[in-house]
Order: sequence, then C-alpha cells, then structure tokens
Amino acid sequence: MSVQRATDTVMPTAEETVSHNPMRPPADSPRTAGQAFRVFLTHPSPLIIVLALIGLGLLRVQEGSLGWLDAVIALGVLALFPINEWMIHVFILHYRPRRIFGVMVDFYLPKTHRRHHADPWNLDWVFVPRHVHALVLGAVALAYFMAGAWRSELLTFSFVYLLLGLHYEWVHYLTHITWCPPVAYYVQRVLEHRWHHFRNENYWWGVSMGMGDRLFNTAPDAKETARSGTNRDLGIGR
Repeated sequence: MSVQRATDTVMPTAEETVSHNPMRPPADSPRTAGQAFRVFLTHPSPLIIVLALIGLGLLRVQEGSLGWLDAVIALGVLALFPINEWMIHVFILHYRPRRIFGVMVDFYLPKTHRRHHADPWNLDWVFVPRHVHALVLGAVALAYFMAGAWRSELLTFSFVYLLLGLHYEWVHYLTHITWCPPVAYYVQRVLEHRWHHFRNENYWWGVSMGMGDRLFNTAPDAKETARSGTNRDLGIGR
C-alpha cells in the first residue's frame, strides 16, 4: 500500500495539540489510574463482558479440568485475534454506504463508528454497542446448546475470545482518555490508534494488537504519512 509523504513530519500527542480541536481531551478526561478504572467500569460494555466471562468460566469449570486441547485453542485464538480485529475494523466499522438497486444500504454499527471518528473524545461512542453483545452472546448460547461433546472446547474458545475482547475495550478506551499506563506496549498502541484518528484513518487499523497492521502492511512510518483530511468524516459524513 503506497503512502503519501507527509508535509508535516511529526504526529503531536493530544497534550501537545491541546489548543487544536478535535485533538484536545475534555477537561474531565481521566488523568489517573484510579479515575481511569472507575470510568471504565461505569460503561455497560466492560461490565457485560466481565459478567459473561464469569458465567463462561463457571460453566467451563463444571465441564472438567483443562487439557492440552484447551491450550491449543487459547493459542489459536490469540494468534488469530489481531487479524479478526483488523478485518472487523476495515470491512465492518469502516463500511461505506452503497446504493443497491436504488436503495442506500447502511448499517447501525458503521454509523456509530462514524460518530466516533467525528467526536473521538466522547466515551459514549468508544465502546462496543450493546446490540453487538446481544448478538455475540446469543450466538455463544445457541452454539453451547448445539455443541454436544464439544461444549468444553467451545467454552474455552468463547472465554479466551471475550477476554481478548475485554482487553480490546480497555486499550481502545485508553486511546480516548488522557491517562495511559507507563507501559511501552500500551503507549505504542495508544499512539498508533491516535494516528488512525488524527493523522490518516486508512492506516493503523489494529487497536489492542498491531500484528494485523504488520501483516497487511498498514502501519507505515507516521513521519512519512500525510494527514488524510477525512479522518473525522471518513470521506462520507456521519
């Protein structure tokens, strides 16, 4: 993927561009670890995932002890999650409305994501919408009753996937608040996702993991990447 050379050679952090909206966090943005955790847990999505993890964990314990197959499943989910995350971001969240047989086809989830790009510091648009949780957990419940002898493996898969989903929510949330843990991994994830929002929305699709961007060559040198000019409306409005 070709990258247009940047006319400006640095990507300022939110603090360095505090006088220029929309890169300025609101005054009430969490600034400490305590504030960050408290605000995170006031939003429905993390709580839904935590409750689902507790339920899945209890069901998995009832199925018996863990074995080598559980380890293989967990490693497989971990390996594939960055690709899953990348594809969802590219093909679902950034879906472009299109006219089919004279009818404009659009979906609620990409609409909410456009609102998120238009107002990136508004935490109401940061988290996974509740209808997505209903669909995912409904699918897990249906699969559970149909899995038969494979229930334990299904529960392991679902638990690991949702655990990574909770981590995704945490990392995405960190990108859109002032505080960030002093851990190199999280600093890099926050930086790359802010580039996606404030420099060029066509790159840095990974949120909690960056392996998808490395695999699909969508993590260019930010200093060599021009601002798109459409990072707020994605070129199509809300």
